[in-house]
Amino acid sequence: MSYVMTSKPIKRQEKIRAMLLARNVVTLGEFCAELKCSESTIRNDLKDLDARGLITRTFGGAVANENTQDNISMEARKGLHIEEKRRMAAFIANHILFAGCTVTLDTGTTTAEIAKAILSAKLPLNVITDSQAAAIVLGKSPNISLYLTGGRYQPQKDAYIDQTAEQLVLSMRSDLYFLTCNGVSAEDGFTISDVSEISIKRSMAQCAKRTICVVDSSKLGKASLKVIFAPTQIKTLITDWNANPAHLEALRAIGMDVIVVPRDPADEPARAVAPEGEPT
Repeated sequence: MSYVMTSKPIKRQEKIRAMLLARNVVTLGEFCAELKCSESTIRNDLKDLDARGLITRTFGGAVANENTQDNISMEARKGLHIEEKRRMAAFIANHILFAGCTVTLDTGTTTAEIAKAILSAKLPLNVITDSQAAAIVLGKSPNISLYLTGGRYQPQKDAYIDQTAEQLVLSMRSDLYFLTCNGVSAEDGFTISDVSEISIKRSMAQCAKRTICVVDSSKLGKASLKVIFAPTQIKTLITDWNANPAHLEALRAIGMDVIVVPRDPADEPARAVAPEGEPT
């Protein structure tokens, strides 16, 4: 009798891969705690995913490999570090963006939260994005002039990342580009698991006055499959209050401006980041 996996295990295994994409290495205990499953259930999932070549099992957990991102949905990544992503997004809307600026939004769950924060702030902005999720949110606002790249839609990314999308991006200019990725380290730079996204991310950076990387702290000190930018190519990083001090120190030592968004809005630094010549 053939074994047919039901929807619940499929969703759980997608979440396992999403966790690995975010952190590269996850322990058995961390899987159990976040997915609220028994060790035996997680072990069976890891065994199955490893047999299919989608992860690599280790003693006491698992690591991501070059196939981990295959066909993983954005939906599976939504619940990971959601509080941190929302706080970073609110900080960006309240302290970095300014009326009339043009913003380029990357694809991903973090930039989807930035889109929601922009909607709440009611700022008049021009927004360029390849993210369907961000476009759906921002399309509701009369304050936003929205440019969705179009091109070939990739459901697992909920985004458009082919050459057609790149052509639109390269024809435009923006003040700020918010970059997301799978890993940031002082040694390896800004890295990603899905190589198909590299070209459009580089195009977005090329057309922006300033690129700001926005990642939750689980991605710091990690390196994924492919380098998007070298460590010194991106000058500003925004992350959350859970960041490892050693990772922050290493990034600042190479000249990066690292902004740590606190958990409590009352503790936010009274400063902003803006392109040269624009209001701060």
